[in-house]
Formats: sequence, structure tokens, C-alpha cells
Amino acid sequence: MNRSTVRNAVVAATALLALFPAAAMAATPTAAPARATVATAHHHHAAHVRGVVVTGQGRALHVRSGAGTTYRTTGTLRSGRQVSLVCKRNGSSVQGNRVWYRLAGHHGRYVSAHYVRVAAGSTVPWC
Repeated sequence: MNRSTVRNAVVAATALLALFPAAAMAATPTAAPARATVATAHHHHAAHVRGVVVTGQGRALHVRSGAGTTYRTTGTLRSGRQVSLVCKRNGSSVQGNRVWYRLAGHHGRYVSAHYVRVAAGSTVPWC
């Protein structure tokens, strides 16, 4: 395994443990409660919060040119895909959630926060 593969596996495991802390604790009943860690990526000297796309049932998440469902679709992301989040802003409501995340490395590209899970204790800053 190369470093990139190992690093990606560690980041994926950390994100999944953050999403399901009760399952992690059930696997180790005698262990002390663990604090969730936040995996970040560095791009242009700014820390980005990592998230995991969770759409369910093999559906793709639409990436949009702005913070809302009326903006043009610029691509899709599969469920389970890791993403780097720059900031959040309010936009059109998706299942009652008005928050949208701007993706790192995709200038002006947004995804609905309803379909992205971030590590417990992490905070995505407002744009």
C-alpha cells in the first residue's frame, strides 16, 4: 500500500467513526469514551473540514454552481465520497435544511448540507 492509500483509509475510518460513535463504543465496551478527531486538508494555507456524502440507496448528490436547487448542476458525487468543505451559507431549503457547503478546490461549487456529514465536534465556518 502506498502512503496515499493508507492516508485515505485512515481519513475514511475517522469520518465513519465520527458518524457512528455508538457503534465504535459498542465494539470496545471496556474502553474509555474517545474524543472524535477532525480530519482537515490544507489548501492555500486554510484548514478545510472533511465531510462524507450520505445520500443513501446509490443516489448521487448534485454539485451546484450556487447555494440552492435553482442553480446549475455542475457535477455529482456518490454516497460515501469524502469532500473538503471551505465554508457554509444559507440557500434554498432541502428537506428543511437551508445550509449549503462550498467545496474546496471547486470555485463556487456547492452541495446541500442535508446530504453531507462532518465529524462530531467539527465546525464549518460561515462564508
